[in-house]
This record gives sequence, C-alpha cells and structure tokens, in this order.
Amino acid sequence: MGLLTRVLPTFLKPAPDPSPEAAEGPVRDRLSFQYAATELPSPRPSPRGAKEAPVGGALAETLGNATRHGIAPGPDGRSLAKINQDRGVVHYPFNGSCNEALLCVFDGHGGSGEKVAEFCMRAIPELLQQNGLELRASPSEQLSNTVCEADRAVLAHRGGEFARMCGCTSIIVYMQGATVWTACSGDSRAVLGYVRDGAIRARDLSVDCKPDSPEEYERIVGAGGVVSGASGASPARVWADGRVGLAMSRSIGDGECKRFGVIPDPEIKRFDLGAAPANEPEADGDRFIIVASDGVWEFIDSQEACEIVASAPASAAEGCAKLVHEAAARWKQEEGNYRDDITAIVARLPFTFGSATVDAQQEPALADVGSYYINLGARGISKFGREPATVMKRKSRAEDPAEESNRDSTPDSPVAADGSDFAKRRLSVASPVVGDFGAELSDSFRSLGGWEAGTEVASEPSESSDLE
Repeated sequence: MGLLTRVLPTFLKPAPDPSPEAAEGPVRDRLSFQYAATELPSPRPSPRGAKEAPVGGALAETLGNATRHGIAPGPDGRSLAKINQDRGVVHYPFNGSCNEALLCVFDGHGGSGEKVAEFCMRAIPELLQQNGLELRASPSEQLSNTVCEADRAVLAHRGGEFARMCGCTSIIVYMQGATVWTACSGDSRAVLGYVRDGAIRARDLSVDCKPDSPEEYERIVGAGGVVSGASGASPARVWADGRVGLAMSRSIGDGECKRFGVIPDPEIKRFDLGAAPANEPEADGDRFIIVASDGVWEFIDSQEACEIVASAPASAAEGCAKLVHEAAARWKQEEGNYRDDITAIVARLPFTFGSATVDAQQEPALADVGSYYINLGARGISKFGREPATVMKRKSRAEDPAEESNRDSTPDSPVAADGSDFAKRRLSVASPVVGDFGAELSDSFRSLGGWEAGTEVASEPSESSDLE
C-alpha cells in the first residue's frame, strides 16, 4: 500500500461538527474552519466586482492567505497564464490541540511539480498527526523524518521516473504555544514581523537553501555535483551531469539532482515568541508570521514584506493580499510578462492559545478540523488525478473584457527578450539549452517545465490517491 493510499482517505473525510457546548473557554471562539482558498484576482477594477478574499469575517483579522498564478511570454508577444504550482495549507487546531498549529507552503517546479507539491500538502500534515505524541516531544526530529519520508515516497513513484526531473520546496511552521519550529527545504521562507521601539522589524525564521552557501556547496561538490554561482539575475544552481540546473540545494523530489548532493533534509530552527500584552497593543512584541513561496521574495526582502503586512494592522487577510499584489507588481516592473507563482500565508500573533491545551481524547474532532488548502480547484490549477492537464493558456482576443480586466496577462505587457532569457534567469529548474519560442514550444523547453500550449484547466479537488 502506497503512502498516498495510506494517508488520504482519513484525511479527506468531512470533519464532524462538534457541539459548541462541548468546548470551553477560548476553544468555543476558535473552534474550527475549513475551506479551499481561491486565486487572488488582479487589483484592477472589474465590472463584475472583485472576488472576496479567501478568508473573511472575524477570522480575517487573524489569518490571511493569497495566491497568484505565474505568467510567461508567448511566441507572439502576448502573455500566457502558467499553471500555479504553489500549494499551501493551514491546520488549526492541529494535533488535537488548540495550542498547536501548522502552516505550510510547497512550491512545485518541473513538469509535474504541482502534483509533488499537492501530495506534500496532504501527506505531510497527516503524517505529522499520525505521530502526534512524537511531534510534541521531539519536534525537530519528527519534522525532519516526515519531510524525508515524503521525499522517499515521491522518488519511489513509478519506479523513480515520476520525480526524476521535478519536485517542490517545503517550508513548514509548527507552532506549539509560544514556541515555533521551522523546517525549510528550498527557497520558500518564513519571517517574523515584530515591533521594537515603535517600529516594525523583520526576523527570518528560516534560511534559504542555496547551492552557493559554504556548507551546501561543500556537500554538493563532494557528491560530484557542479555549482554555478549567482550572476546578476541568474541564481546559483546545482548542475546534475550538466543537464539539470536546480536553483536550490534541498528539495523534495528532483531525483536526478539527488545523486549530486541535493538532499530533502530540512534545516530546522526553533524560536520563542513574545506577543504584545493584550491590554497594550502598541507595545513591543511579535506581531505576525509570514510564510511564502519565492515568488514573494524575489523582489521584496523580509523587512519590506513585514512593512507591507503591518500597513493593514486590523486584518491579516488584507495585509496578505497587499503583499501578494505588491509582489506581482514588482514582477511586472522587473520582468515584463514573466512572473513566478506567488503564494503567502499571514498569521497574526498570538495565533494559538498559549498555555491553553486541549487533550486529544477530550476533543477528538479537533485533530481533523480547522484546515484550509491553498490552490484546490482554482483557475489555472492542474487536475490532481490521472488525466493530463494542460499548463499554459494563450489569452484569446475574444475573451470577455470583464474577465480580462481581472487578469494580469495582457497584450500590452512588456515583452521579455526571449524564452531562453527568462528561463535562464528565473526558473527553479533549468537546462543548459532552451529552445526559443516559435509557433510551437520546443521540446527542450517543454521538458524543462512540462508546459504544453492549450487551454487552462480548472477542476474540483480530486480524491485520487495517485501522483499520476
């Protein structure tokens, strides 16, 4: 029985609806929430009106999420909507306790990277809950073991062929009261926003896993890999047999690069949080945590991201939307009609209930409720199932103008020089030779990202337990 088959059935069961009378104190106020987040629209006005933020009501004050699919230059100067390979999930309550929470972002890359990311989004939280006692007792060890187990499952799929040229990053934030652990494999990032002397400041809760950092470089070269240094807009890369260049030193999947020093083992960090007293909201203290894919961090540093989120002090949802919109604007300014997928989660502190714990036997429903997913059934998302999903969509000149006004990829967007230029600079997985864009996408470019010209796919979440 495969890992997916073991994990998904219980995880996808509808959560029970506990009676409010069964919960006491703060638990009654924050019992549960469960939804699938949708794509964040363009900030441009639309005759149909803007879509509502994924998180609304009182919860929007505490929790926000937002995502935007990427775009790529087309053969005739028009933009193409790229499949959104980012996935994310928030679980609260988590592990049978209102004192625990889990925030995750997985950024897929390569031909089926979105399926690797979606598998991780579902499997990793469930595996952590299956070993809930061990997680509470030894968070660092359990987080590392779980990520590595997910990597083994992905690499074993289809005899190792499925994830040979694709994978995903992983950034996991596990909160246990006022203590937080981060587990990072790749270049997605978690950041703490805090106030000191009346000013908002940033503290990185994770370190980007880059091939040219000293320890990573030594390990990769020792395994026979080649590291090319960062140059201008081109990131440092691990080269496997000179054929595949991965812009990170740790990831889930990417079997070809695993033979050359790339590892799944996350870098684990532990921090103690100190939120401002409830009766002194302006006092020094920790304010929020941002968890985001590298589409946010490419042109926005941690300090600026915290300033953007802090500009919406009353709503985590608003602050998160502002951050993602600004990241998209920077991509357009810097790269014209190429943009990476952009996904972010913002959780205002205190997110858990501090010292208030809930025994799993007393509140059995809490382990299975309180979860929402980012990127299920939204526009531009590939189907998680057996049917092949097309990955790019040419913008039709006959599109409804109201619908077009709610999108980012338009004919008058600045045009990148050519396909090889943007691929060399921005893709997480690169090839030394990338064909240019003609009437048909070249085979080399197609193998780079698994992209096919065609129509966008929007589908309901599938309960399939296959990576196929």
